[in-house]
Amino acid sequence: MVTPENPKTAPIGNGQLDIGRFTHGYEDLDIQEQGGGANVSIGAFCSIGRGMRILLDASPMLDRITAFPFGEVFCEELGGAGVHVPRQNGGDVVIGNDVWIGANATVLAGVTIGNGAVIGPNATVASDVGAYEVWAGNPAQRVRKRFDDAVCEKLQELRWWDLPLPLIREMAPLLSAQPTVELLEGLQGIVADLVTFTDQGADENAA
Repeated sequence: MVTPENPKTAPIGNGQLDIGRFTHGYEDLDIQEQGGGANVSIGAFCSIGRGMRILLDASPMLDRITAFPFGEVFCEELGGAGVHVPRQNGGDVVIGNDVWIGANATVLAGVTIGNGAVIGPNATVASDVGAYEVWAGNPAQRVRKRFDDAVCEKLQELRWWDLPLPLIREMAPLLSAQPTVELLEGLQGIVADLVTFTDQGADENAA
C-alpha cells in the first residue's frame, strides 16, 4: 500500500526513480527518457507543480556528420540497420528535500537542485541550483536566495525533513514561521535533546 510517509521507487527505462516521504504532486510528473539508464532522485517534503517534466534524453554525438539516428528509425526506407551511433548519457537528476517546483517547469538531465530551492513556473533548469535559491525563467537563472547565509546554514544543519514524524508534527507551526537564526538554534536544541543523528540514523528516521 502506498502511503505518504513511505518513500517510493519505480523503474524509468534502464534507470530508477526514487521519491522521498511526503513529497506530493509527483503523480503528474512527466519523465522522458530514451533508455540511457539515468536515474532521478527526489527528496522528502517536495512540492511538484502540475505538468513538471524531467528530460533524460541522451544527447547526440556532436562529432558526427549528422545527428540523425540512422539505424534506429525509418530503417526500411533509409537502410542502415547495422548502424549504431552511441549517444551521450545526459546524467542523473537529483532534487533535494523541501524543494518547491512550479507548474510546467522542466529540468534537464544532469541537474542537481539543492535543499529548499524554489523553481518558478515554466522555468527550464539546465544547470545546478544551490540550496535555498530561487530560480526562474527560460533558461532558468538565479533570482535570489530565500534567506541570508546564516539562516540557510542553520536550515541545512537542522535537516528537519529527516526528523521522526511525531517530532515534525509538533514542530509544524514553527516550521511554517519565518526563520531566524535564534528560532532555528532553538529548534536545533530541541532536536539535539531528542534525536541523535548519524548518516544511518537519518536514513532510519526518514524511513
